[in-house]
Order: sequence, then structure tokens, then C-alpha cells
Amino acid sequence: MKQKLLYLFLFLTISITSFAQVANQPNAYVVCDDDNDGFALFDLTIADAQVLGSQSAIDFTITYHETQSNATNGTTAINGSYMNITSGFQILYVRLEANATGNYALTELALVVNPTPIVTASTSLELCDDNADETAVFDLTVKDTEITNGNTDWSVTYYETNADAQAQTNVITNPTAYTNNSVNGYGANPQTLFVVVTDINTGCVDYTTLTIRVLPNPSSAIGTPSDIMLCDDDNDGITDFDLTLNEGEINPSGEPFTLSYFINEADALGNFVPLDPTNFTNISNPQTIYVRVEGLSGCFALTDFDIYVTSLPELNIESSYAFCAGDTLVLDTELSTSDYSFQWVFNGNPIPGEAQSSITVIQPGLYNVTVIALSGCGAVTTMINVEEVICTDADNDGVIDSDEDVNGNGNLEDDDTDGDDIPNYLDDDDDGDGVATSVEINIVLGRNTIHPFVDTDNDLIENYLDDDDDGDGILTIDEDYNDNGDPTDDDTNSNTIPDYLESSVALSLNEFNVTRFNMFPNPAKENVTIQLATSNFGTGNVNIFNIQGKAILKPINFEGNSSVLDISNLESGLYFVELTIGNTATVQKLIVN
Repeated sequence: MKQKLLYLFLFLTISITSFAQVANQPNAYVVCDDDNDGFALFDLTIADAQVLGSQSAIDFTITYHETQSNATNGTTAINGSYMNITSGFQILYVRLEANATGNYALTELALVVNPTPIVTASTSLELCDDNADETAVFDLTVKDTEITNGNTDWSVTYYETNADAQAQTNVITNPTAYTNNSVNGYGANPQTLFVVVTDINTGCVDYTTLTIRVLPNPSSAIGTPSDIMLCDDDNDGITDFDLTLNEGEINPSGEPFTLSYFINEADALGNFVPLDPTNFTNISNPQTIYVRVEGLSGCFALTDFDIYVTSLPELNIESSYAFCAGDTLVLDTELSTSDYSFQWVFNGNPIPGEAQSSITVIQPGLYNVTVIALSGCGAVTTMINVEEVICTDADNDGVIDSDEDVNGNGNLEDDDTDGDDIPNYLDDDDDGDGVATSVEINIVLGRNTIHPFVDTDNDLIENYLDDDDDGDGILTIDEDYNDNGDPTDDDTNSNTIPDYLESSVALSLNEFNVTRFNMFPNPAKENVTIQLATSNFGTGNVNIFNIQGKAILKPINFEGNSSVLDISNLESGLYFVELTIGNTATVQKLIVN
């Protein structure tokens, strides 16, 4: 009870004593530690105004003390600047004393020493120059983590001058896309930027610098490489290349560049899987090679060149030709004068003025042509025997009588491809398809008088002997869709190609009642079975033709859905089996082995 009375007495005493003055509580006095040792120098007078509040400084004296006892007794006051004696945080006691009465009041002042960010000196930020103007667009923020050492409580801002950094004014507002300053049209290179690192919790800052630099790009020093051409020793389009043959052209000044070679641009950009440049076998002809030219700085540029293999001349020309008396003949190498030169010789004598890829001859004899590759890859000479023949064309169909001996037995009377009892040499429509022979041999432009081998559907039967020229299963005569007796003027899709020569526009097979059949085995040796794909709707017959279009077996009657043919007497080779039911016929190839 005595103790409680003592506290009450003291409280009443202090209250009475300090009734006339008020010591206001000042805000905590916070400073940033410049060396992060937990201690700093404080100017305590800064807190005077908050302690006084609205009271006049003339009427009061303010003193600061390390202990409450000293503050109460007014002893050991701290004058002027003060360094805290407790690391990071300390309480001082403030005495406000009335000058007239000596009465006083006490309060506290908290001293806070916050740590200052200690930043890591950053390495330079470097970019490669893309157009030789020494400017580049930098993302400065890529250095944030390095500068703060990963401390997420620190923020980083960038400034162009030290004065701006110290005042924290004119901050760089686009740090993710900053272009180094331009001087006389060229970038300031290198350029020093000033960096402020702020602790977002305390507001304490530190300073550092960042150097940005635009590195030279090798592109301005790169020459234009030539293509590399090699001769083909076996005409397969493939050979071994030494790609380094171009290095002098790529790096004419001898800079310390590293050259790497790649088969595509993506690999060159990523420096992925470089080639062995001294022993590279091309995989296409021509082929583009990409070169990565890299400087000591790591900056690089790309260039490219082509490699190709030039083959020896290959002539698409026969060793002998014949032309009709009174006509002319064109001997054509089918090669380009931009790649080759030509020398023509007749009966051992050079032909003056003849240096083109083709020649028109008007007399028989022995012709030579020498084709020289302009690439330097050699020359080839071929000999061509040209004969002049008397060309009789009894039916005036464009095929001379001697060529209408289809079976080659010297007898023109037994060649009747369409079975109309008119020998081919007297028949101007040898296959009976409604298209004149002269038309069928003229679909190839630029032919000689002696007709060429024209075979639209590649079934080894010449069109003028083939009654289904486009191999679509519909007889040419049945592709007379306008029913005027002439299949040549039917062009369903209006592309200028008659329908009988274009399998893709054949109308519905059902519309023309074409018979489908299977034939097995194929190839066959002794017997082959023919089986209808659908139910038989009539009696038919089977014919077998050789590749000259000659019927080699008598027609075989076909009844029911299948029939077995004896082919044991046929020689090995390619034949054509024609199944006719009613007025429709279908042809399939048969290989006899």
C-alpha cells in the first residue's frame, strides 16, 4: 500500500511540476548508414521544432540525454551532433525546461540507423552494331539483377548524368529500350550511365555506374563470295567440295574472324552443327552454303554462296535418222548455248556458220557434233548418220507405208490394227478411234516428216494404233461427247486439250458402260484368269495384242464372270489384253515371264 501511495505522490508531483509546459513526442529520427556499421551522426537540434510544437523557443530550453535519470536531473546533456551508441536503434530522452520557472517536461526521441544498399559493380552491357552507326537499342533492365545481387527489396533507376542521379531527376523513362546518345549522327560509344539503387522499405540509396557499348559487326568487312563450281566425274550431280576456297573473298582484309559453314540459315544463326568445310559432299545441286563470320567480340554476320556440280554434256540425240526425199531434218542436241558451245561437221568437214544447238539438214551423210561445256568440264562428240528415203504414203495419213508394217514381216497387207479389213497403209484411221492418223501423230510439235513415237498414256502403244489414247478406260471414239463423229473437238473443261487425250476429264464409266475386270496372276507364265469386277451382262471376247498393236491370238469367247486364258505359247514381254462386251472394250497390260 505504501508503494502505491509513493507512485501516486510521484505522479502528482510530476504533473504539478510540468503543468505549464508540454514536451511533444517528435518523430523517429531516421538516417541511412553510409558504411552499414549501424552507427551514424545525428544533428539533434532537428527535433527541437517538433518537441516545442506551438510553444516559443524563447521561453524554453531543450536538452537531450542518454538516460531518463540525466534528463530528469538536467545533467550530462548532449550538445550539437551525436553518434548513437547502440547499433541501429537508440532512445534519447528530451528535457523541455521553462526558462522563467525552471519547470520541465520529458519526452523521447528514437534514433534509427537504416542500412544502405551496397550495390555490385556491374559489367558492361554490350550489343552488336547492325548498321555501322554505333547506336543500338539496349534493355538496361537486364543488368538489374546483377546490380542488386538479386535483392528484390531494391529498385534500380538509370540516369544520363551524375547530377541527375544525385538529384534523382530526369530519370530514363524507357530503360527497356534505350538508345545510346547520338553525337554528330553517331552513337556515344561507349557511354556511361548513372544508376541509383533504392531500398524500397527504407528509401536509402546507393550509386553506381553502367557502361553501355556498341561492338563492331563484321558485316562491313565481309566481301561477296563467288559460287564454287566443280566438274562431275560420273554425272551423278554429287562431289566433294573444299568450302574454304572462298575464305579470301569473304574476309579480304584478313581480320581475326572465325568462319563457320552451315547448310541452312537457322543453323548459322544459332551456330548449330557447323560443317567440315574442307571435305563437304553436296546433298543437292545446286546447294546454298551459309557462312557465319564471327569477330573477337562475339558479334557475327552471315553471308552465303552456292556450290554446284556441272556434268559432262549429255546429248538426247539418236545415232541415225532418216528423212523423206525433198524434205528437211532438224538435228537438235536440246542443250543451251548459254552453257555449251557447238561445232558441227558434215562428212568430215566443219560446217561454216553452224554453232547453234541444232542444225537443219537437207542432204544425207555423216554428221558430227562436238559439244563443249563452257564451264570447262569437258566436251563430248557424237556421230549421226542421216539417210534420205523415198517416202510413199498411200493413204496420205502422215505415216509412210514402210512404217505401217506393224508386225515387221515385210507384208503390208496383213497389218490391220482396227480389224476393219483395210490394211493400215491404206487406212487413214488405223486404230478406228474416229481420230485421223495424221491428227494423232501431229500432237507433238516440231516433228520431222517421218513421224515420231507419240504415246499420250505411256502404254507403249502409239496413239495412231491405240483406241484409248489417254488410258482412261474409255475408248477414244466414245469420248465424242457432242456426238458429231469427231472426238477432237470435245473439250469438256475448256483447257484446249481434247478430252480423248486427257484422262482426268473422262465422264462417268457407268455412262459409257465400260467393263471393269481383274487379271491374275500378273505377271504370268502359263495361265492367266480374267474375272469381271461386276456381274456379266453379256457375252464377250478377249483379244491379246503385242506392243506393236498386232493381235497375236485369235479372239477368245468370254462367258460368265471369269475365264482362264492359256498363254504358254507367248514369248516373254509386254502384252495388252482387250476385253470387249457389247460395244465397249477395256484394255489392261499383261506381263508374260
